[in-house]
Amino acid sequence: MMNLNIKLLIAMSLMLFHLLVNAENISQLSSSGSEEWSSSKELKAQFVQRQNSNYLVITGSEGKVVAEHLIPRAKNLANITWSNDDRYLTYTENDRSLWLLNIKENAVMLVDQNFNSKTPQHFNVKWSPNDQWLQYLSSDDSRYMAKVYSLKRKRSYIVPIASGQISDIVWHDVDNELVINTDQSKKVQTEILLYGIKLTVKSDEQIVQLN
Repeated sequence: MMNLNIKLLIAMSLMLFHLLVNAENISQLSSSGSEEWSSSKELKAQFVQRQNSNYLVITGSEGKVVAEHLIPRAKNLANITWSNDDRYLTYTENDRSLWLLNIKENAVMLVDQNFNSKTPQHFNVKWSPNDQWLQYLSSDDSRYMAKVYSLKRKRSYIVPIASGQISDIVWHDVDNELVINTDQSKKVQTEILLYGIKLTVKSDEQIVQLN
């Protein structure tokens, strides 16, 4: 009888051990960020921590994993923003680095970073209607705080308007145009050629067109 009790005690201890291990594994798979659905509501992106490593996981509407990207040595991952065609998304790391993920190729590219600034960047990404450009703002103290990034050219460009004059930036609903609201009262038109991109600034309409 004593041996039977010992065997039962050992069996219960083993069951409890396995339950604790499974609970620990589940906790390691827990999400470390909010879920962000794509424009079509067919894909979902979220940051997941697994065995002390961070992943950006893309799943379908039925929960099937579409892509999974390892983010080594990541800190404070946030601000997932989908492109309109569900092919790309951006995210920020520690409010100082902005990354672009190509979901089909499962590859990331650094869009912008600033480790020298004492204050966080606070990126605010907005995609163009054709998904070839993304515009982002930061709250640093530089003279020009508005930038656009070209997926085709794989580089960023500064919008040549002083940050103190910009109150808001949005994309036009149809055309590939940036609508910039400023506090300027003068009705002047300026054309600037910047790295092969023509930007037309109209203070009355506040439109900057990217060709």
